[in-house]
Amino acid sequence: MLNDPNQAVNNLKLNVLYALNKSFVYRYFAYLVHRYTCLKNPVAEINRVFHTNYGRNPDLVNPHHLIEKISWMELHCDVSEWTLCADKYRMRDYVKSRGCERYLPKLYAQWDNPGQIVWNELPDQFVLKTNNGCGTVLVVKDKNHFNEKKIKCMLQKWLAIPYGYRGYQRHYLDIKPCVIAEELLSQDKSLDLISPQSMVDFKVWCFDGKVESVFVAYNRKPASLTVDLYDANWHRLKDCIQEMGHYHTQFDVEFPRPSCFEEMKSVASALSKGHPQMRVDFYVVNGKPVVGELTMSTGYGYFTEQYYYHLGDKVDLSMMKVIDGTPLPS
Repeated sequence: MLNDPNQAVNNLKLNVLYALNKSFVYRYFAYLVHRYTCLKNPVAEINRVFHTNYGRNPDLVNPHHLIEKISWMELHCDVSEWTLCADKYRMRDYVKSRGCERYLPKLYAQWDNPGQIVWNELPDQFVLKTNNGCGTVLVVKDKNHFNEKKIKCMLQKWLAIPYGYRGYQRHYLDIKPCVIAEELLSQDKSLDLISPQSMVDFKVWCFDGKVESVFVAYNRKPASLTVDLYDANWHRLKDCIQEMGHYHTQFDVEFPRPSCFEEMKSVASALSKGHPQMRVDFYVVNGKPVVGELTMSTGYGYFTEQYYYHLGDKVDLSMMKVIDGTPLPS
C-alpha cells in the first residue's frame, strides 16, 4: 500500500525544520527576527506564534484560553519569580525553599562560561545543560569519547542565543546565562521497556498548588515524540489530546501509572502553591520522582482548544502583581 502523500509531505517538512533548528546560523537569524519584533511590538510576536497554531489572534483583552492568560501575564505582570523558577540553575534554591531539595538531581558544577569548565574534574558520566534555553542539553555517557573543545564550542553557541523572544516569553530574558553539570539519571527499568529511546517526562500541570493533569512525553527522538494525557487520578484524557507536528499519540496503548504518583503530586503541589499556574516536570528514578525543571510558559497545540479553555479557567489572574496599570480582565 502506498503511503499517504500528505503525510509524506508533512514528514518532509518536519525533517527540514529539525535540520534547520540544528543550524546555528538559522537559529541566530530567527532570534534576531524575534527580538526585533518583541522590542518593536511584543503583541505582534505573541499573535504570530498563536496564529500559526490556531489561525486567529489571541484575545489579550479578555483572555480565557490558557495560552492567552499566560501571554497576558507576560505582558502586564511582575514575572520575576517566574524567572527564578525557569532558571535551571537557580530554581534549585526555589525548590530547596519549598522543602523539596531531596527531589533534585545531584549538581556537579556551575560555570558562567564554557571556558571555565575543567573537564578532568568531572565524572565519567554527566549531563551538561544551559540554564536559560529549551533543548540545550547534552548527555555524556563516557567523557573519554567526547571532544572537549567541540563541546565547549557548542555550549558557547547555545549561550550566544538568548531564549525567550520567540512568542514573547519575557521571564526567560532576565535569566543570567550559565552552564551546569548534573548527574546522569537512569530511569526505572520498567520505563526503559516502554521508552527505550529516552527518559519519560511526567509534566504535571498545577494551578495554585492543585494538580490538574499530567502530560506524559516519551520515546523522544529526532522529529518524533510520543505523548499522552491523564488527570489527577490517572484517568486517561485521550479526547483532550491531539497529534500535532512531531507529537504522536498511541491511542490504543495506555501509559501505566507510576508507582510514586502520589508522591509526585505532593511535590508538584508544594512547588506550585502560590502560582496561578506552573508545570512541574519529573523523571522517575529508583521508584522516586526527580524534579527536572519548572515551566511557567509552555509550548502548545497538542491539546484540544476546549481543554486549553478548561485549563485557562483554572488560572486566577488576580494572584499576579500588575505592573503597568492594566485592569484585570473581567
